[in-house]
Amino acid sequence: MKKGWIVGIAALAAVGAGGYFAADHFANAKVQQQAQIFARDMRKVTKEFRYGAVRADLLSQSIVMSDVEFVTLDGDRIKAASVAVKDFDWRSGGTPRYADIAIRRAEVPSTALASLARASNQLGAIVGVSTGPAAGAQRLLDRAGYGRTTSDIFVRYRLDEETGQFELSDVQLAVSDLGEVLVNLRLGNVPARGIRDGAALLSAGTTTTLVHASVSFKDRSLVSRLLKAYAAERNLSEADALARVLADLRAERARARDAIEREALDALIRFVERPSEIRVALEPARPVPLLAMGLQFLGGRSFAKDAFGLKFSAR
Repeated sequence: MKKGWIVGIAALAAVGAGGYFAADHFANAKVQQQAQIFARDMRKVTKEFRYGAVRADLLSQSIVMSDVEFVTLDGDRIKAASVAVKDFDWRSGGTPRYADIAIRRAEVPSTALASLARASNQLGAIVGVSTGPAAGAQRLLDRAGYGRTTSDIFVRYRLDEETGQFELSDVQLAVSDLGEVLVNLRLGNVPARGIRDGAALLSAGTTTTLVHASVSFKDRSLVSRLLKAYAAERNLSEADALARVLADLRAERARARDAIEREALDALIRFVERPSEIRVALEPARPVPLLAMGLQFLGGRSFAKDAFGLKFSAR
């Protein structure tokens, strides 16, 4: 009788082990397939994308690629310890409708951060407020010790094709010893199909609406390091460098053309005085067509502030 139990248990163990290894083999094959799909879609928005090993993380329910390397469209080469894909539109043959991605320990060169500064400058030009010269951003970053930084990047977005709602939620760039950039965006009436020509782009601009947008920066040590670099460059003490920067900003505020520029400079002055967080947001009372936004900014920044809820803040 005992022998029968032993044989039965051994048989069950063998079946269980066989089932486990079969399931493990199937899971690994599935993970490899998903990693290839993700890499294919990443190559559409980068110049290069490659990875080393890939595994399934059952705890976080994600696939994790290690030793990842990619080149941005601006030509910046970034290496990351891992990329975890928690959610992704695996079935889409076109642009993925949703994704939840975490990039860990990415080595980001100052050229990439300078590209981000240039993008910020372009945003400032769109809303009619200067964010300062971006041409010397890379030089300043290098002198401040940010020639190469280690960053964690989190991207989460979703397009609901039934409602036309698109949401970019808490997209975060966390740079060690520098700070954190946080981006949120909500759009309405987004076309379900991809934009393939100029006519489709124009049509999308007239129908797609902005519901909310915000960009914030939480300082870790960027301001203090930039002030040190600024002081060293001009042979000043850090206290004198801070006083000069604040004097320049206050002089620029005195020359402000309107209330919105003064509000932006007030926020920047408060941020430099007590570095913590600075934020710019568009919070219209009702959704605004994107094309109308571009045209109505021509009506003046004061009008843009009222129509689109343009706000600057620092705390």
